[in-house]
Amino acid sequence: MVYKFIVRTKGVVIFAISLIAFGSFCTFLLILSLSLLFLKGGTLDMTEGMPQQTLSMPLFWLSSFLNLFIFSSWVITGIGVLRLKEWARQFLRIVMAVHVMNMLANIFLNITLADEMLSNIPLKFFVIGIIISFSYYLGVIYFFSHPDIERQFKYGTLPRKPAKSV
Repeated sequence: MVYKFIVRTKGVVIFAISLIAFGSFCTFLLILSLSLLFLKGGTLDMTEGMPQQTLSMPLFWLSSFLNLFIFSSWVITGIGVLRLKEWARQFLRIVMAVHVMNMLANIFLNITLADEMLSNIPLKFFVIGIIISFSYYLGVIYFFSHPDIERQFKYGTLPRKPAKSV
């Protein structure tokens, strides 16, 4: 009987493991932070200590649940990517694109709503963090759109180079 061995490139393994790790960590932190909101006296009072007009509760909950969906999707797609499943590659690209758009919307809304807080934020670190985050997300989208990676997911392995004749 002939067994077909699936060969994953190092990039696929690195991105898949990073997605599983980041997704698990971010999901844990988001669930922890949402659960800690209710511990103060049993009620949800997030406006205390916040500048005026900087928090829209429906927008906060929508963004929180969208992020929870995205982070848990990273774990699921990371496992699917390790198994070279085509659905995982396609779904990962969609989830990353939605996450980039969600981040852009959050950044825009938070900066426009909290003008008075911008003086307290070290902008250099803020901009560096945004650039690093977007570089990673766009890198994942680009990497999993590359024709060699698409072929690897389609056939389970990359085409091998012909052996040199002696």
